[in-house]
Amino acid sequence: MDKEELRAVSAQLAHPSGDLGTDIADKMNDTNVFITACAIEALSPKEGESVVELGPGNGALSRDLVKAIGTKGYYLGIEISRDMAQLAKKTLCEVGVAKVEVHTGDCHTVLVDDASIDGLMAVNVLYFIDDLDRLLTQIRPWFKPNGRCVFGIRPKRTLEALYFHEFGFHIRSPEEIADVLRKYDFAEIDITQYDEGEGSLGDISFPKGTIIVKAIASA
Repeated sequence: MDKEELRAVSAQLAHPSGDLGTDIADKMNDTNVFITACAIEALSPKEGESVVELGPGNGALSRDLVKAIGTKGYYLGIEISRDMAQLAKKTLCEVGVAKVEVHTGDCHTVLVDDASIDGLMAVNVLYFIDDLDRLLTQIRPWFKPNGRCVFGIRPKRTLEALYFHEFGFHIRSPEEIADVLRKYDFAEIDITQYDEGEGSLGDISFPKGTIIVKAIASA
């Protein structure tokens, strides 16, 4: 796989669309099983809670999250890709438990009541956020006191091995993310890192890892 092919893949990761986007989303699900499971575990969703997920993609990896909040729970997915949002809504409504809504757009185009959510999760999303301060300004009021915020990212060495840093991805250290969370009155910040060995994309091998950043909204 050459750089132009990687450029096309990176564009689809940012905004999956059409048949290529659907195919890449399916392949990324295989790659992202572990990081998503780690993020859900860190979020610790409970029966009856209200949760938000930024960038659920086609929703396939979010089924366990929806199951965990049960019949009295509420799940809101915020997905910028219309194609992925439609797939996510179908997939997650078929789980048949929580109330599920999927908004097409970003977090700045959706109405969420202040102090209404118990947790928020975003896996492999922060690379596409130009301004973390703007993101936190938008989402911080949504949290109930002691609500949980979980971000899942890949380490710098992974993203650089795939040249994604050359295609506009924002590579931030977990410490940088933690500093922004503190600025917006999150506390009890925990950073957990996992080594997943070697991964592959086409004929490219890369060091694979998971970083989970968890924080608690101060009361």
